[in-house]
Amino acid sequence: MAVQEHDVRDLAIELLHSMKRFYKFRELESILGISTPTLWRYIHGEIKPSPERAREIINRLLSPPVLEEVKRKIVSVRDGIVNVYPLAYSIDVLTIAAIDAYLWARDLGPSVVLTTEVDGIPLATLIAKKLGVSLLVAKRRREVGYSHFLETSYLAYDPPEVRTIYLPKEVLPPNERVLIVDDLVRSGRTTRALIDIVRQARSIVVGFYALIGYGPTWRSALKSLVGDRYRVLFEVQ
Repeated sequence: MAVQEHDVRDLAIELLHSMKRFYKFRELESILGISTPTLWRYIHGEIKPSPERAREIINRLLSPPVLEEVKRKIVSVRDGIVNVYPLAYSIDVLTIAAIDAYLWARDLGPSVVLTTEVDGIPLATLIAKKLGVSLLVAKRRREVGYSHFLETSYLAYDPPEVRTIYLPKEVLPPNERVLIVDDLVRSGRTTRALIDIVRQARSIVVGFYALIGYGPTWRSALKSLVGDRYRVLFEVQ
């Protein structure tokens, strides 16, 4: 299954529309060097930017300083716990992440997006839709209607428990190219479990994408699992 192609102008307008949730027009004007009336016309569909300007809009809005400001406005950490809900269930954040993931992952050629329940599902759904590929969800129980399962167990962090996840064997045939998606990566334990599921199916992990990388160990954990084929939208220490 080939990755779906999108008009870069439509992506820029969609990104602008979601970034407007976090930035005022005058702030966007300063970031992009584009007048407020023109930005208003882009966002409301009256005109489209040129492909060259659209690529510049995307590059600037997905730059580290801009994303850092979005993170400052929406991410909170209390007693060592990241408040994931405002991110994992914000349509605007999910839209920004889906566009970012699409631009990063399209050259990896995924045919499937795989996640676990529950908070990773909204992000994985939008990324799969943007890429135009299948979506699979590993669950903590055996799905009714299937007889054979891929399964693995791992030590979960929050709450501390041994957790087993299941995926019907027939939904992930051999030789699929799998992009693993999650809302948050901390120790890499969930990612390792999903990679084990993919390997049991004799398919290939092409990369990993998450909204949040939290703490000091996630980067080294991902490098040991997928090399350099990972991307995290927000880093939280």
